[in-house]
Amino acid sequence: MRVIMKSLRRTLVFFIFSVFLCGTVSARQIEWQSCMTSPYSDWFGTESSSPELLCGYLSVPLKYTDTGEDVSDENIPLVRLAMTKLPAKSKRKGSIIIISGGPGLPGINPYISFDWPVTNLRESWDIIGFDPRGVGQSFPAINCQQPNQERSVNVSEKQLILQKINACIHNTGAEVIRHIGSHEAVYDIERIRQALGDKQLTAVAYSYGTQIAALYAERFPSSIRSIVFDGVVDIDDLNDNFSWKLRQAHSYQETFDRFAAWCARTKSCPLSSDRNQAIHQFHQLLLKLHNSPLTDSRGESISSDDLISLTTELLLWRSSWPTLATAVRQFSQGIVSNEIETALNSSIASEKVSDALGVILCVDQSDEQLSQEQRKSRKKALADAFPAVNFEREQSDLPEFCELWPIHRDLQQTRLKNTVLPSGLLFVAHKYDPTTPWINARKMADKFSAPLLTINGDGHTLALAGSNLCVDEAVWICPYISRHLLSLNPLQARCRRYSRGER
Repeated sequence: MRVIMKSLRRTLVFFIFSVFLCGTVSARQIEWQSCMTSPYSDWFGTESSSPELLCGYLSVPLKYTDTGEDVSDENIPLVRLAMTKLPAKSKRKGSIIIISGGPGLPGINPYISFDWPVTNLRESWDIIGFDPRGVGQSFPAINCQQPNQERSVNVSEKQLILQKINACIHNTGAEVIRHIGSHEAVYDIERIRQALGDKQLTAVAYSYGTQIAALYAERFPSSIRSIVFDGVVDIDDLNDNFSWKLRQAHSYQETFDRFAAWCARTKSCPLSSDRNQAIHQFHQLLLKLHNSPLTDSRGESISSDDLISLTTELLLWRSSWPTLATAVRQFSQGIVSNEIETALNSSIASEKVSDALGVILCVDQSDEQLSQEQRKSRKKALADAFPAVNFEREQSDLPEFCELWPIHRDLQQTRLKNTVLPSGLLFVAHKYDPTTPWINARKMADKFSAPLLTINGDGHTLALAGSNLCVDEAVWICPYISRHLLSLNPLQARCRRYSRGER
């Protein structure tokens, strides 16, 4: 995790294999085989997959036309999307495609609860997972590895970033990079739907995956049966990278405040319920680790950067707060337990995921060049919005990774605006989500005239995970109803439907 999160802040880049298949893709289907057989048995690493799980590849073009058609070139390079299917247990009604987050998170082994009502979905629906282009087992895959001998020492941070960028472009090729972003990912979803033989799309999208799903809803409104959006990205922010970062920073601070108050109330860690006092206490701990890093059992140093990384990750879910509280308490005492070592060295993402995250975000953005003053002003605003993790007084005026990244697709310019509103959409959001703020979900629900189910609590995504019966029941019934007929009778007081009068 330490490597991952430091990489996120400093060098978010990638590398893609440069070997491709070529050919026509319009009629290609998925050849399903047991995931227990070669060549799929090594797909999941140390993770265990269901014995029922089927694996396969779907070939799609590296490059689409602006309307999603095949480019008229028989030698167009192909991308192979890694796919999985958990078959319906009885009579099949269709497929539910799980669209993973990140960007960069694999999706071939989606976690699905085995509790009711999720089990009802399993009876009649194939559960489809896939690794997006550039991710995981899909090919070509994003990887920004540099040979150790090529890594220069005693160079500036900017030079380190440029070294990694140059390695990515050299190993990958500019044409591949140009077609690795969200624009193509949307059309990949349509090809998956066609290959599955479904007349309309039924999907559950998480976090960044909601961006892909929303862009799909704009481009293919009549092709949608039902989509659940969980942890919502506001696609109207795509042309303003700074605004969503600022809103996210404010939300993270709000969650930190709630964590500190919980810590004080439960006496789980030495943080005050008073906001300013809690920030001061956390800064003192960061300063202590900065000046005198701790050492774990393997002899690796634990610095202030590691605590910041751990904090931003564990704030995401309320269930992780006890682990974060333990880390704050132990670090204050100069202790590192096995539990905290495990938390530091594990992550929702691998280093390859971190690479994919940075590159896809940068490719999707416009080529924005900031003056030194603009750069400093924005960094100060972000630091002020999330002051808990910003204890260093001097703000760097170095360009961010995306400013140095040379290849951009400008996702905003590729959007197809359709006046037809799709039916069958359901938005789900925590009221206190640090990374995809609740306001995003409210705006998107309004945009598509769709219902918003609000969980009045802390966290990021939860549909089909078995953690909230009300949400899982709503997701279960969603494929059968239209937005005009949806009526939710909450099973928990903190699970409610958003109405337009509520603010």
